[in-house]
Order: sequence, then structure tokens, then C-alpha cells
Amino acid sequence: MVSILMGNSLVRQGVKMYYNGSRVFVISFFVSLFTAIVVSVLMFLFLPKIIGSGQVVVPNLIGTTRDEARFLCESRDLFFVVSGEEESSEVEEGRIARQSPFPGSVVRAKTTISSVISRGGKMVTVPNLRGRSLVDATAKLSDVYLKISEVRQIVDDEVAADHIVRTVPTSGTRVKRKSEVILFVSKGKKEVTVPRVIGRSLSRARMMIENAGLVVGNVRYEVSTEFNIGIIMSQSPRAGQKVRKGSRVDLVVATVLE
Repeated sequence: MVSILMGNSLVRQGVKMYYNGSRVFVISFFVSLFTAIVVSVLMFLFLPKIIGSGQVVVPNLIGTTRDEARFLCESRDLFFVVSGEEESSEVEEGRIARQSPFPGSVVRAKTTISSVISRGGKMVTVPNLRGRSLVDATAKLSDVYLKISEVRQIVDDEVAADHIVRTVPTSGTRVKRKSEVILFVSKGKKEVTVPRVIGRSLSRARMMIENAGLVVGNVRYEVSTEFNIGIIMSQSPRAGQKVRKGSRVDLVVATVLE
């Protein structure tokens, strides 16, 4: 009976030691794992990657801002400079588009990292569209990857109706691809009102027509019993009609039988 009790006691002691040992092992494992993670994070965030004595790995600056790039370089004991700008359709304007030495290169501490800033997408020149038809202008803009944002009609005395007067931005301006352009299309010459010249002398009628922005067209002479000789008896277009500036006004002047 005594031997049985002693055996049970030894078994309980063994089980207790087994569980205590397992618990210590588990705790030790997690402490070691946590320590390794903390050390790795600290090294990644705060320590430059040292490759041998006085050598560091060049960070990747592509796509970063100037301030971000400068911080990355200085945190690794490197100098940062901007050497210029260039067009880039891949990198946002104002961010690093290119660097030298390349990311991942191994260089000595205090090395200068030169960078080029993106000016954004490729630039194109707005073409001169003055005097072109709307269809032709649309094709010309498409050829240089520009889009029409709006078409506005304006009066213009020099450009024929339905043809381009000017653009915004103006021709010759450098813009990014896919930029929008406003087209100003001529409605033709300004419309003016035809003056009434019936009953006026030819010289007086000519002056009134020219002052209205029109020109005297054909002048015919017809016998009239109603109007005195040399007086305008009819006109075309009729008085009060709206016509394009520069249009002709034909006149009929009264005369007598000889």
C-alpha cells in the first residue's frame, strides 16, 4: 500500500514538471520571436543597409517627392540633388522620374544621388487652326493627341463662316497630351441693317451705304415720272433688312427720256 502511494506521488511530480517545462519553453519561444521582430523593424526603419565598411545601398527614389527623396538619402548618409526636369507619362508631375546611381546600387557613404523631376506627360504644340474648317481642325488636334472641350461661335469680318478664328490655348503653346482646346468658330461678318436710300441722290445714297458697312453694287438708270432725275427710285436689298457686313446694295436711279 505504501509503495502504491509513493508511486502515485512520483507520477504527479513528473506530470507537474512536464507541464512546467512546456510552459517555460512556450514563453521562451514567443519572447525570442517578439525580440527578433522588434530588432528587424528597428533595423529596417532606422538603420541604413550597411554593406561592408562605409558602403550603403541606394534607396529607390522613383515616384517620391523632393522632400521624401531627400529624407531617404540623408537617412542613409547620402547626398541628394536635383539635376533637371523631363517629360514623363509614367510619373506624376513634381515627383522623381529618374535617378543615378540606380536603386539597389552599392555606393560609399556621402555619395551624391542625382535625380530628375517629372514634368508630367509628354508635351505637344497646339497647331495653328485659323481659317480651317471645323472638321479639319478636329483632325489636326487628334493628330497631336489634343481634345476639343468647347466650340464657341463669334462674329469675325476676316474669317469665313464655319471656319476657325482662334483657339485657347493659342497656337504655338506647349501643353500636355490629352489637354483640352476651346475652338472659336466664325459666324461670318457682322450683320448690319440696310439703310433706306430711296428718294436720296446717288452721292448721298452712296455715302449712307458705305457708312453702314456696305458697298454700292450695280447702278441702273430707269425712266421715272415719280422721281426727279438723279434720285434713287428703288434699292435691293430693301431698307431695314439684315445683311452681312460688306454686302452689296444695288440701286436704280431715276432718269428722263432723251
